[in-house]
Amino acid sequence: MASGFGAVGIGATLAGGLLQAYGNQQQGAAQQQMYNYRAQVAKINADINRQNATWARDKGEKETVQYGMKAAQQRGAITTAQAASGLDVNTGSAKQVRQSQQKVVDMDTSMIRSNAAKIAYDYETKAVMDENQSTLDIMAGENAKKSGDINALSSIIGTVSGVSSKWQQGRTTGLW
Repeated sequence: MASGFGAVGIGATLAGGLLQAYGNQQQGAAQQQMYNYRAQVAKINADINRQNATWARDKGEKETVQYGMKAAQQRGAITTAQAASGLDVNTGSAKQVRQSQQKVVDMDTSMIRSNAAKIAYDYETKAVMDENQSTLDIMAGENAKKSGDINALSSIIGTVSGVSSKWQQGRTTGLW
């Protein structure tokens, strides 16, 4: 009878250890899946940020073209007003007014492009950060899986050691 209880105890220890090993392995696999999911989200965010960078550059160019067209209309209106007032539009202050207006237009269009480039750069930087995060998440997932496997193996070794010890103890006390 005593040997039956001893065998049950050893069997329960063995079953518990194997169940713990399985749980450790499954936990590592689940963590890897979670990190892989996070890596995919980061990759999608990187793609979105790259699209936003392209959109920002395109928007800057469109705004530059629109501003240039508006400025050309304004330059034409200035020339028309100067000519209507009887000034020689090709010399003197009349010409300088239009040149000054063109310098302002050039500075403004440069600023529009510069602002668009800065916004695009910010999006590109975010995309690189997202890609780096994706790489880190993939590495963390691989490490979590390895850790789960190592913990499972450790549980098995610990269980084998415990069962062996109990077996030896039972043998010494005459249970078997």
